[in-house]
Amino acid sequence: MKIDFFSDINKENYYVLDYDKIDSWMVTFSWANAFFLIPYSFAIYLIAPASFYPNPFSWRLVELPEVIVVSMLALITAGLVHMLKGRFRSHYSYRFLVANAFMMFSYLVVYISGGSIEWHFHFFVMIAALALYSDWRLAWWAIIAVAVHHGVLNFIAPTWVYFYGRNDVAFIAHALIVFFMAIVVTKISEHNRELAEASRLLGKELTQNVPSEDEIAKKV
Repeated sequence: MKIDFFSDINKENYYVLDYDKIDSWMVTFSWANAFFLIPYSFAIYLIAPASFYPNPFSWRLVELPEVIVVSMLALITAGLVHMLKGRFRSHYSYRFLVANAFMMFSYLVVYISGGSIEWHFHFFVMIAALALYSDWRLAWWAIIAVAVHHGVLNFIAPTWVYFYGRNDVAFIAHALIVFFMAIVVTKISEHNRELAEASRLLGKELTQNVPSEDEIAKKV
């Protein structure tokens, strides 16, 4: 595997990997996250389940301004994924945008739930979805994003990430699991890239070997 953090390693395989279709799916997935977060956040605010039965879906009472901010951030994030589709000269820039957008959705759902541990699984769903891009770097960037999120908030606002408050051991445990997830996504991405590259080269070879009309006419 070539270590390249900045260039578009899949530029030549854009059509083989069917990035247009994947981008459309990512846009749909982004809006699905946004349209889940908005009613979910308002439901937590209006029903206030934490007042009578704290649970993984709502560990704390939330205020209306929090709900509004979460809803707006979710809409803006999905809107950026939608509006910037096809606008970058390098598709890698768009993939990087999508990776950050997916992490933002995970941040928001963990925050509004009051640091639900179960909702941390959302990070894994987002990282798995990024495997569709067959770009191993996205998963490792997600590790950095998760590490910064958990590490910083563990000290300045622990209940935004853990319902039980600050826990330095939990930060390490979560980092290890995400690390292993990134390894799996890397293997999937590289396998898909190898298949795409082989398919592209085979198609190129077959095209070069196809006789022209003049050559066919001469044989006839």
